[in-house]
Amino acid sequence: MARKCWVLFLAALLLNFPLRCRSEGGSRWRVYRAADGLADSSVVAVTVSPRGNVWAKHSSGPVSWLDGFQARSIPFSGGGNYPVYESRSGQIWCLYADGVMEYRRDQWVQYPVSEIHAENQSSALRLVRPVPLLPAERDHLLAVLPDRLLEFDSGQNRTIVLRQARETKLGRFNEMVEARDGGAWLSGSNGLAKLPGPVRRLTPESLWQSFPVEPAWQVQNLERPMEDDEGGVTVVAESPSTGGKVVLYFNGQIWAAPVPAPEKTRYAWRDVDGTVWAATRSALFKRQGSDWETVQVPGLRAPQYNDVAAEPNGVFWLATTEGLARHSLQTWREPPELVSVDAPVFSMLEDRKGGTWFASTNGLLALRNGQLQTFKWPVGFSPAFQPANALYNSPDGRIIISSVGRIFLFDPRTSLFLPVVHPAGREVRAILGEFKANLCVQTVAKDSSGGFRLETFDGESFDAFFESKADWSLGNELVFLRTTENEAVWLGSNLGLGVWDNKTKTFQQTTATQGRAVELLEAGKGKIWYASEDVISEFNGKTWSVTRFGVGQIHAMFKARDGSIWVGSAGGVWRFADGSWMANSVQEGLPSREVFCVRQDRRGEIWAATGKGISLYHRSADPDPPVASIISAENPKRIYASEEVAFNFQGRDKWDCTQPDRLLFSPRLDEAPWSPYSSERSATFTNLAAGRHRFAVRAMDRNWNEELEPQVYEFVSVVPWFREPRLIGITAGGAIATLFLAWLAVNRHLRLLRSYAEVEKIVALRTRELERANQELLHSQKMRALGTLAAGIAHDFNSILSIIKGSAQIIETNLDDPEKIRTRVDRIKTMVEQGSGIVKAMLGFSRAGKEEKLCDVNQLVSEMKRLLGDQFQHEVALRLEPGAPVGHIRGLGELIQQMLLNLILNAADAMGGHGQIVLRTGRLEQAPSNLVLAPAAQPPLIYISVQDHGSGIAPEVLPRIFEPFFTTKAFSTRHGTGLGLSMVYEIAKEMGYGLMVESTQGKGSTFTILIPAAGESEN
Repeated sequence: MARKCWVLFLAALLLNFPLRCRSEGGSRWRVYRAADGLADSSVVAVTVSPRGNVWAKHSSGPVSWLDGFQARSIPFSGGGNYPVYESRSGQIWCLYADGVMEYRRDQWVQYPVSEIHAENQSSALRLVRPVPLLPAERDHLLAVLPDRLLEFDSGQNRTIVLRQARETKLGRFNEMVEARDGGAWLSGSNGLAKLPGPVRRLTPESLWQSFPVEPAWQVQNLERPMEDDEGGVTVVAESPSTGGKVVLYFNGQIWAAPVPAPEKTRYAWRDVDGTVWAATRSALFKRQGSDWETVQVPGLRAPQYNDVAAEPNGVFWLATTEGLARHSLQTWREPPELVSVDAPVFSMLEDRKGGTWFASTNGLLALRNGQLQTFKWPVGFSPAFQPANALYNSPDGRIIISSVGRIFLFDPRTSLFLPVVHPAGREVRAILGEFKANLCVQTVAKDSSGGFRLETFDGESFDAFFESKADWSLGNELVFLRTTENEAVWLGSNLGLGVWDNKTKTFQQTTATQGRAVELLEAGKGKIWYASEDVISEFNGKTWSVTRFGVGQIHAMFKARDGSIWVGSAGGVWRFADGSWMANSVQEGLPSREVFCVRQDRRGEIWAATGKGISLYHRSADPDPPVASIISAENPKRIYASEEVAFNFQGRDKWDCTQPDRLLFSPRLDEAPWSPYSSERSATFTNLAAGRHRFAVRAMDRNWNEELEPQVYEFVSVVPWFREPRLIGITAGGAIATLFLAWLAVNRHLRLLRSYAEVEKIVALRTRELERANQELLHSQKMRALGTLAAGIAHDFNSILSIIKGSAQIIETNLDDPEKIRTRVDRIKTMVEQGSGIVKAMLGFSRAGKEEKLCDVNQLVSEMKRLLGDQFQHEVALRLEPGAPVGHIRGLGELIQQMLLNLILNAADAMGGHGQIVLRTGRLEQAPSNLVLAPAAQPPLIYISVQDHGSGIAPEVLPRIFEPFFTTKAFSTRHGTGLGLSMVYEIAKEMGYGLMVESTQGKGSTFTILIPAAGESEN
């Protein structure tokens, strides 16, 4: 996960960091400033840790460090040009006025060291040239004082003197650096000392090797020693005799004579090419040969050079006032001996004694014993060479030069050019290559207009083996003759490629790409590669196919010992290895894009002859691989298997030796083979299998450094629902089943049609019977209520009739008393009116009207109470609590009375026929919240409640009391039908009334009817 987060951060930096790399004369410069992530552009000290990190100390503020991909910083407080050191274990150390300090857990921990404190107090120069430190093992640090070498143990907080200066021949100790073998180099007033490695095991008893300088040279005070890749040490010293500085070089065995250095030189070092560099406070110099040459670092205007740190492979760092500059050598460089060659070079050859020869427009060049010699072409010689095929070795040690129309022999012993003369007077046109241990040459008769011969040539004599005929179709300008392992003979010309046919005894033209032939070689695995002007074709033994085009005009092609194939073209040097092509050009140090010849010498080194000189390939110049990154935000995590999906990626080379736009990438999906490297920044896939996939990509720079740990990106591919195999199978099965069932349906449709009529008749009959039964049940419930009313009315009428009978008897016995008669007649009238009211109420209940009208609620309830009669109220007390005038309602009063009657009867049953029932009326301005049935209209509402003091309703029963035929009296002495409350609910629902039920077990229940009040205009 950490690596993934780190790569994501790297990708962001890649987009934000401006690149400041420049290449000049075999050197590659990169300047880091604040814009590149440094805490400050001005750098006063620089060190390189064994872990490869570079630490830059600024004059103030945080300390910066670089790892090749990004620049970061850590806090720092204090002044002085104190360098920051990092140990192999990752500990970070620095000097301060009173001792040393370690950066641990985001803070600096100080360790006072009295010896360092005393030294810093002794001289103000220690702020500019601080006490040198060298991290040893964990928690151990070496410090160089003028009179002793100390080891500081931070764990024990103690110091140990490893060696006193007076115990050595070095005199005063000056500087110390870690050696490449793990030991250390210590410089003093009189010479150098080599301390054995590893430095973590140094003890006072360790054996030192001392290398004093020659006293006759009169040099002293050797400064910081700089070790090179060959184990030699370069150091600056003072020369009292001249009053200046000198550069000394120690090769590990002996000292070289002092070389005068530029004035006020502070540092000197040597790179892998033997170039000596020197830095003063205000200038940078280099020495190739006998003179110092001022070097202007690209991107720096007038810098002050404060410090230097050197690495292997010619890499060094300059701490300047304008930035931190990094110098590295390019992979293609001109050898120091051939720097002066600035003309086109067409061909090269290694002779039998190890010398290297080059055919140039300026003459024949020879590099022998580290010395360059130039032999001018003879008068009248035209250097019109066939690239890569101009120089050959003669069996007698001479060099054969093949130019268009002229062949010369050069004798290295006499430095003479001699023309090759055919004994028969024929003109020797060209050398085509080796054939049967000799050379094959093309000759023509001087008076011939078309024909030619192919002859072998051993440096002295000629022997013809083929002569063209009149039907020759390959042209007369021949380029090469090659023999492959299967003894096939191939001939290249300006018109194409031919192969020897034993039957016809001539060369037959092949089907390879036509055009001027350049080269033919065996690529391995039985394949042959043939290069024409701009195309490379491959022959697999049966057919020809194009394997590469677009490299520019091809001049040369050869196969190296490792099996890779190199191509020189107008676009640079191309290399094919492991299925991938890679191009090098001027960005990698070639003097020119035009490469005429590429060769490998006996040492395995690759040479390139270009349009502006000669270049040698150095694989070790850039050993660090790049890093690829796949940004999650730019790539999908979930895709459809049928979609075409593209994954984007990018990369960065360490120290930007290869620019991001020149990196190559090789992606792969899951466990598939890696694809060939290309410059594409995306990979496209389609029709991926459903499931989890792993997309990986690795990067390669232009020095063929491959990323060791490819970046991996996981994603999921899902199948669209309409392409899911299981769904398709189910759908197909369903379709078949549907068709089968459809056939069955059609087959049975007619029978079903006939049976449907019978079923509909039966259903209609059963529906009518059900409706009739329902009506009978409802009627039965109403009759039950009417029976109860009738019983009460009979009792009331019996009372009325008894009063009337008694009044009649009194009148009969008091005929002579008018006053009594009048009183009793009035009593009879009153009873008759009361009986008439009961009859009217009864008739109104049994014949409910269908038209709504305004009704007074209190009047409706009073009439209902009177309907029940005295007999009902004798057993159950019925109390009416009417509210203040609550207003009118619009509705069917008879239905409301029927609802009340059912509720009153249900309440009486709940109390076992004994108790008190309370009828209340009132007005509500807001509807209650716990309604069983909400009213259809908004408040105000008029309510009628029926309250009993019976057993109450159980909570589990309460939700079901309004269900039809649901009763709790089925197994009691008071049988019920279960339709009373259901009728109340249905009437209320039909009329748009609301219902509310409140019940407490053991205390009774209250049923409330909520009726929308009539508007004021209606009232």
